[in-house]
Amino acid sequence: MKKLQELLEKRWFANLFVVCAGILLYLLMTHLYMFAGAFGVVTRVIAPITVGIIIAYLLDPLAKFFEFRVLGRMKREKLRRTLAVVFALLVVLLLVGLFFAMLVPSLISSIMGIVANVDVYADNIEHFIAHLNKVYPNLGLDEDMLVEYTDTALHKIGSYVTANSGNILSASTNIGKSFFNLVIGFIIGIYILLSKQYLLDGIYEIRKGFIPAEQLKIHNAFWKRVNDIFIQFIGYDLLEGLIVGVINAIVMAIFGMPFIPLISVVVGVTNLLPTFGPMVGGAVGALILLLNNPIHALWFIIITVVIQTVDGYIIKPRLFGGSFGIPAVWTLIAIILGGQMFGVTGILLAIPFAAIINILYKEQFVPWLQNHQKLVNKKEPRGRS
Repeated sequence: MKKLQELLEKRWFANLFVVCAGILLYLLMTHLYMFAGAFGVVTRVIAPITVGIIIAYLLDPLAKFFEFRVLGRMKREKLRRTLAVVFALLVVLLLVGLFFAMLVPSLISSIMGIVANVDVYADNIEHFIAHLNKVYPNLGLDEDMLVEYTDTALHKIGSYVTANSGNILSASTNIGKSFFNLVIGFIIGIYILLSKQYLLDGIYEIRKGFIPAEQLKIHNAFWKRVNDIFIQFIGYDLLEGLIVGVINAIVMAIFGMPFIPLISVVVGVTNLLPTFGPMVGGAVGALILLLNNPIHALWFIIITVVIQTVDGYIIKPRLFGGSFGIPAVWTLIAIILGGQMFGVTGILLAIPFAAIINILYKEQFVPWLQNHQKLVNKKEPRGRS
């Protein structure tokens, strides 16, 4: 450790370190697909375990609530933890069941309605174009050309579905694998929740064997902050998506728009994705409404802009409170890198990871850099004399 510290104090080694770090960063940026591919192979192998860890991590706050708030007076810790896990699972299963019972039938009905009325939607677009030409003759819209484009697009969609019908078996197999991973992961997650303290004690003993006592306290404080960041982000992000989806449904109902459950679910889910998610949700909703009534699509775009403005300036600051403190440019870079390397999961978790990197940069790298610069400045006069 002392030899490493002595090397870091030398200017040539610091410069070499910066150059090597720059080269590694360049290689990482230019070969993201290779890292993503290798990571994909590993994640597929350990998928059930990963799912189990994620389920346990997400359910643990609810289990802790039952363990310490509801069942806190119970003296038998093992029984208290077991009952807390059971209650947490029952609550989650109840919420999932209510979601499927209330929304899934409406979603299926909306999707079937869209598929069954494709010809009607084509006629609606044709009539809308004719109406625009009548009201605004200066636009000079070519009705025949636009109708031909619409028919061609619908025909291509139908051809694509027909041509790829052979992939249904492959898709069904993938769904089966995902369901298998989910079931096994759920079981693993339950075992992790029940054995949480035992696992944490084991990890602590391993860390204690490698990390000095003073450093261990710093590490514990850091990992507690990391945990708080993830829990806070996931909880607030889900709550924000729910609020935006409900507001969207209420406003659409006031304006008498169709496909309210389908579009509101799309808007709420895509709102979980930072920066680009609301744009995707608004575009999908507007496209669905455009097929039924172009005027509704126009109003929906206006409504989406208003809702996202309220979300950005009122809802999000109230929920997150600027607690992450990440510059906008770092957020954008984190989202792009996360999406390139890990897909939708990378986009979803880009902000908490960026917040953690920001903490490391401000509290570890910057102080080290300042101390290193002081040491270099102290040694420079003696070197010149």
